[in-house]
Amino acid sequence: MPEQPSATPAQKAGSTCVSNVAFQNFPLRYQQRMQEIACHLQERDGLPAGYVISALQNARFNARAVEIMTPSPPSAAPAIPYPWWRYRDRFVQQDRLDRGVQFWRGHAALLQAVSQKYGVPGPILMGILNIETGFGTFLGNFSVLNSNLSLALALPGRRRFFLHQTAETLKLAQRLGVPPGTLQGSPAGAMGMSQFLASSYLRYGVTWNDPPGGPMPNLWRSPADVLASTANFFRGHGWQPGQPVLSQVSGNRGTNVAPFLQGRHPLAQLRAADIRPELPSGLPGSTPVGLLRLQTEHGPTLFIAYPNFYAIMGYNPNTYYSATVWAYAEAIRRIING
Repeated sequence: MPEQPSATPAQKAGSTCVSNVAFQNFPLRYQQRMQEIACHLQERDGLPAGYVISALQNARFNARAVEIMTPSPPSAAPAIPYPWWRYRDRFVQQDRLDRGVQFWRGHAALLQAVSQKYGVPGPILMGILNIETGFGTFLGNFSVLNSNLSLALALPGRRRFFLHQTAETLKLAQRLGVPPGTLQGSPAGAMGMSQFLASSYLRYGVTWNDPPGGPMPNLWRSPADVLASTANFFRGHGWQPGQPVLSQVSGNRGTNVAPFLQGRHPLAQLRAADIRPELPSGLPGSTPVGLLRLQTEHGPTLFIAYPNFYAIMGYNPNTYYSATVWAYAEAIRRIING
């Protein structure tokens, strides 16, 4: 797909795609782009013409999704940093902990079984479900196809990404055996209790304890499928069973930490600079780790981020997000263990 509208017709000479149709649920300014998308889905993604045209003609432009997903314009005034502890506390409130305890009581055996199979602790999986949907209490009511199409049209900088998710949404609907427009989720096109994008659903979604070739996982209604798929996602993003996620640095003796605050470094280099975790990890000195300075209620605080922290970032590349998944998991673990 070109990044800017082409001046040539969408259906070029020799093209085998079907696209010379109207998409009446989309603004006139996007008609040519919709024809290009229709061709792309047929020729690049191998989707049947009749399926593509029917799905796109039944879809509609969602201006609300575009509004939500459009970045705010830069401000002339310097941004006031939002401290991590305030972000964290939004998701580690008592009601969220109570909901987590309730989920644990209802699914303790399942959480243990999934953890044993995939090596991802149950509290970490619960941290994802807590942040994403409050353990399934708010799954989103946006048409995923409408959102992906609208964002592919209206956000040029992310056009390729959302066009890919459009194709994956159509493939997912085929696999699930449902009309594409019935898949619902967030304005960003994420679905189910763990808010998988369509591409993640197809790649990492697993049906708990079913043989290969069995039914597709149900990430909206099956906690077993949701937990197994989320754990499978982590395993696919480098999760290391038995290893820590974060550890606060023990004391601060005036060491110059600035060289370590960008990128990742062998753990031995941090040790040599007298940057040590409060809880020893037992990992080899060659282990690549990061050093984070997060604002807690006690002021700037240093944490060592282990490889599993970056596996969580595969789910969401925001440092605050990954640190909060860990913080929630630690809080739930303390409650469960008494």
